[in-house]
Amino acid sequence: MRKPDWKAARELFPALKKYTFLNAAGGAPLAVPVAEAGAAYYREALEHGDAYWEKWLKRMEESRAELAGLIGAAPEETAFTINTSHGMSLVAGALKGHGGVLAMRDEFPSSTMPWLNLGYKVAFAEPMDGRYPIEAIERSIRPGTKILVSSYVQYRTGFRQDLEALGRLCRRKGLIFVLNSTQALGAMPVDVHRSGADFMVFSCFKWTMAGYGAAGLYASRKWLGRVKFPQAGWRSVPAPEEMDNRATALKKSASALEGGCAHFAPIFALGAAARLLRGLGVGNIQERILELDSYLEKRLAELGAGIATPRGGDCRSGITIIKAKDPAKAVARLERMGIMTAARGGGIRVSLHFYNNEADIDRLMKGLRALGPGQLRFHSETGPLARGA
Repeated sequence: MRKPDWKAARELFPALKKYTFLNAAGGAPLAVPVAEAGAAYYREALEHGDAYWEKWLKRMEESRAELAGLIGAAPEETAFTINTSHGMSLVAGALKGHGGVLAMRDEFPSSTMPWLNLGYKVAFAEPMDGRYPIEAIERSIRPGTKILVSSYVQYRTGFRQDLEALGRLCRRKGLIFVLNSTQALGAMPVDVHRSGADFMVFSCFKWTMAGYGAAGLYASRKWLGRVKFPQAGWRSVPAPEEMDNRATALKKSASALEGGCAHFAPIFALGAAARLLRGLGVGNIQERILELDSYLEKRLAELGAGIATPRGGDCRSGITIIKAKDPAKAVARLERMGIMTAARGGGIRVSLHFYNNEADIDRLMKGLRALGPGQLRFHSETGPLARGA
């Protein structure tokens, strides 16, 4: 695949003319074709009422195919949800009675709250210098552990897990592998079949750049028909148009959990976002992100600024945590300069995407200098900001 024209790709994001967005891990700006795909639904409903119903259903399946292609799944293994918490709640409900859960201590609560809420016994693997080595996870498995829940990339540290190794561990130990790919999908290649995931959930307003209300769920074929999702509706059956109250057998596809009428606009936006990402090539996107991340790391080293994110090519992601004494205050000051970051993991979380460039990072450096010597934490007292530069 030819290398993308990153400058041309950046032009698809009008918000970048007003702000320096370094917060893809929080919420990404929309690209023009993505916004237009969502807005098209409202224009059609405005001009034609419900006359486009069949066209909308067809377009929804086209979006499903795009999303399935993005995650390496079959369309029948792919469902639309509203957000990660919604998807994880559906999975937790479907697996009720299968056993205890092992999760990572650093997980965002969307990964853990659904299981806790349903009364599962949830144990936690502890990080080692911000990492979760496979052997350390294995040591955390107890006799009652039957389900392993992990993010591909951890939101508060930027640690990227070795999915294939984690999948092999789950197969060897007979664990059900539930993956949260919210902080990776769109930035890093995700192949559910290769990873061995049984279920995967994800929101798409971050690296997938589809806006709020767009999210998805993957359920491996081997589980379809074997579990009962705790949600069903009139469109959960094979022939919903018959509206037969006696037809209680559900579709043997993940779309059975969608239940009723769809949230068309976010789904169409998600389809367009997946098409954009696949067109650029997610492998190319990861390469670009890591290239920018290396430039960021170099510039931070020049400042002497401390980094809380585990380093090393095998676990790097698009997230870098810059150590700060008062992260919330620093992030607020940067925002007033038009630089969008987040306060996470005890520091300033910077999350880079393909639409960023070196000039964005240079603006961040200028903003960090403007914070003054009392805000950042340093590896030593020799950095320029430590000297008050």
